[in-house]
Amino acid sequence: MVNVNIGIDMGGTRIKMGLVDEEGNLRKMQSFEARSGRSMDNVLKDLSVPVNELCSDKEYRVGGIGIAFPGIVDPGKKKVLSDYVKYPGAGQTDFGAWGKENWALPVALENDARAALLGEWQYGTGKGCNNLVMITLGTGVGSAVLIEGKLLRGKNFLAGNLGGHMSIDYNGPECNCGNTGCVESLASTWALKNHLENARDYTGSALHGAENPDYESVFRYARSGDSAAVEVRNRSIKAWGTGIVNLIHAYDPEKVIMGGGIMKSMDDILPGIEKIVEKHSWIPPGSLPIVVAGKKETAGILGTSYILNNERKKNNI
Repeated sequence: MVNVNIGIDMGGTRIKMGLVDEEGNLRKMQSFEARSGRSMDNVLKDLSVPVNELCSDKEYRVGGIGIAFPGIVDPGKKKVLSDYVKYPGAGQTDFGAWGKENWALPVALENDARAALLGEWQYGTGKGCNNLVMITLGTGVGSAVLIEGKLLRGKNFLAGNLGGHMSIDYNGPECNCGNTGCVESLASTWALKNHLENARDYTGSALHGAENPDYESVFRYARSGDSAAVEVRNRSIKAWGTGIVNLIHAYDPEKVIMGGGIMKSMDDILPGIEKIVEKHSWIPPGSLPIVVAGKKETAGILGTSYILNNERKKNNI
């Protein structure tokens, strides 16, 4: 039998689940619609079905369940500390009990950006670097920081985690966190529709009336000269680039890793980010690689498995 962990990445749009062996190889992978707004208890009940299937596969010996969650997390207490509208009730959920009572398995709980950073550090484009900044672009904007090979957490588990909620425009729009002009409020999937509707030539845009616009469409139409798409593209890249410059100045990494679903359009994004960093950061020109996550779809799953393996070695679980 092959020793594996189950990794679950609870995204804002989709939930991904995979089996990861001790070398970091993904043996199985599946995904499910997140079905926004359902209670965390009901989400876990639904996830119990595929977990049961994986645990009953005779080819594998499951050692633990890792969960990457999109919010502030206390990994020691396995507790979610911040409210998240997609998963109501997560702060009152006992994730450890869920694993123990159903399968007698330990559970590791980590913030999704930190889990993704660990996955990239061990198995992706961060390999060989012990000072890293990661920013994830998707439904929202997340970040995580590794300094001298250790995740940055802070007293309240906020450190390095709120790159999407840095205010970069004090006259900007109100964010869903209650702050003003956050990176996320200026450039993320949840804010995209509002920014398109406020673009100057929106009524003449191919994106006019789109119910659920996405960045892939924005970049595609921008390439063909759609002026509203060009405006939103340029503003978004400027917001992400400004946020990255702030993270560079705060944490002085050897490499910046960009992940998340929006980075499927990396060819449209990276050149603009690199220009902003070169123009506005204090680091020597050309000295800081800005790279795309090598494990864009699976980094969070791989990261939670790495945590479980480490905890097992330390006999904490």
